[in-house]
Amino acid sequence: MRFSRLAGLVTAVMTMVGCSEPSDAPTTPNIPPLAYVRYINAVPDTLNTTVRFIDQVEYSPMTFVNVAFRALGQGNYQPTAAGSRKFRVFTADAVNFSAAGNTTVLVDTTITFEAGKYYTLLHSGFARAGASPRQRIVVLNDVFPTVTGANIALRAIHQAFGVGAVDLHAAPSATATLSSATRLVPNFAEAAAPAGTAGTTSVDPIGGSTIGGSIITAIAYPASPANSAGARFAAPGIVYYLDKQPPRTTP
Repeated sequence: MRFSRLAGLVTAVMTMVGCSEPSDAPTTPNIPPLAYVRYINAVPDTLNTTVRFIDQVEYSPMTFVNVAFRALGQGNYQPTAAGSRKFRVFTADAVNFSAAGNTTVLVDTTITFEAGKYYTLLHSGFARAGASPRQRIVVLNDVFPTVTGANIALRAIHQAFGVGAVDLHAAPSATATLSSATRLVPNFAEAAAPAGTAGTTSVDPIGGSTIGGSIITAIAYPASPANSAGARFAAPGIVYYLDKQPPRTTP
């Protein structure tokens, strides 16, 4: 009888192991409709920031972490499940790793993203009490124009609160004279855009002001206030962000 019970136990264990073997059949991923989202930190008077989507883990950006003032969340546009999405923006203290520095909520909001569209979450304004305008998320619906030949597309955004009117100029070189004749957009700023790198048959181009087909956004920022705990900039400045790379040159 003891032998019979043991034999039955071994048979049952072997049967259970056999049932747990993975299938070799192919699987089809269930990918939902996606939008494409990026985050830019334009808040000059606080710590760095981190964006957390809190409604679901799957198909949510995970790389908008410890983003400095004037910086772009890692990965530029990230695929994001379309629909009504809830997220929060926290301060990020990567120097002292304080609990308060990494749990303070700056923004708690829900935004609807449409499938197939591209969005910039521009975190704008001031975080300190009493400062104006108050920090908030500005949602930009990024529509890319058709750019042909040697042309580029450039979008200019003035976020340099307190600086006043500035101008945007276009000139053929960094040493060219700027005048009203070279002014493209009034009330923006003067700064040299990155030139980019031409492509070859073995290397794709890197977008820039000299590479046809590039689509670029330029944002003007204020200097950092004296009470800022984050990245410090002594003077106003402009940062260029590549929205869309030029056409590929490799096969």
